[in-house]
Amino acid sequence: MNANLMLGTRHAGFGHPVADYRAADFLRQEIAFFETRLQEMGEKGDCAYEHLLGRAYETLLQERRDQLAQLQA
Repeated sequence: MNANLMLGTRHAGFGHPVADYRAADFLRQEIAFFETRLQEMGEKGDCAYEHLLGRAYETLLQERRDQLAQLQA
């Protein structure tokens, strides 16, 4: 069986007002989560695990901000 995969940066409902609103709302919630977690951990974190987690959160945060900007463009 062959699987058809669709790769891209836009969601399947792109251009539909309700789908765009929900996607933007979800991205805003994720951005708020990552910002809150980074503030709770502080800039440096207390251990190697928190340093690594903080870098991962910063990367994910930037990706979500870029996705939101692309969705709103």
